[in-house]
Amino acid sequence: MNETALRSTALRWLAEGRAGMEVQVLSTRGSVPRGTGTRMLVAADAVAGTIGGGHLEQRAIEAARRWLAAG
Repeated sequence: MNETALRSTALRWLAEGRAGMEVQVLSTRGSVPRGTGTRMLVAADAVAGTIGGGHLEQRAIEAARRWLAAG
């Protein structure tokens, strides 16, 4: 998802009153599918964008949803 689409999704979620979090890759080591600065948005029932897929992305989504549920 490009920057414009990600920003558009964030604005739409805000307008809908939908809680969401931004997940961003802050640093990398070795071979990685996406680089530093890659972002995605996570809501309780949706994800926009990707930080590279796989196990790490799934863990990031789960962590973001725990934070959202905690308020």
